[in-house]
Amino acid sequence: MKKLTELEKTVLLAFLVLAKKNRGKSIPEAEIVLKFPRRQRKNVREAIESLKKNNFLVETKEKACKLSEKGLKRALHLLHTGAKLWAYLR
Repeated sequence: MKKLTELEKTVLLAFLVLAKKNRGKSIPEAEIVLKFPRRQRKNVREAIESLKKNNFLVETKEKACKLSEKGLKRALHLLHTGAKLWAYLR
């Protein structure tokens, strides 16, 4: 199991919250990135790419992603265990 950074955990939880625990719902990357402070947006884009590479997110259409089964399980686990978030969402 890959160890996720705090920012990657935060991004996974953001996808979970915006998708309302629906694995099939696609969310544009820009919608996620805009939830973070301006100074962290580049890091958030890199975290999204890392999550795609590690199969936690699946790219559906142009610049939109959804949670994979693996990503949904990890995000729910983080939600239940109470992950400490590195960044604050707006």
